[in-house]
Amino acid sequence: MDEIRAYWGGMLNEGATSFWELYNPDEKGLAKYAMYGRPFGKSLCHAWGASPLYLLGRYYLGVSPTKPGYEEYVVQPDLGGLAWMDGSVPTPHGAIRVSVRNGTVTVTGPAKGRGVLVWNGEKRPIAPGATVTVKGAGNSGN
Repeated sequence: MDEIRAYWGGMLNEGATSFWELYNPDEKGLAKYAMYGRPFGKSLCHAWGASPLYLLGRYYLGVSPTKPGYEEYVVQPDLGGLAWMDGSVPTPHGAIRVSVRNGTVTVTGPAKGRGVLVWNGEKRPIAPGATVTVKGAGNSGN
């Protein structure tokens, strides 16, 4: 999380509204836009720079497929010290939505695919399109 805050948060502090191709906090002024020998050669909307989105969905929200195409999946949040997190992970069948607040996790599954929510030692099935909530005191799926 420290790396995400420093690197990608630095882009936000510079006014970014999307992920840049490259960010160097030491570059100031117009130099921060230069790349490939061109003064404005840097892409300021670069999908390859969006890796925090994957990391947050996969590791913090804990969403991962257990069968191809998210036919089956597991949701095992681990907030890594964060107080709360809300997000969604796209799948071929729709988004898996996860909210973790005050020790409670709520998951809404996509239209197709079956999941399992693991939270505070409990396992709950997630039927297609269903919403499952588990209350507990922790902030870890472990």
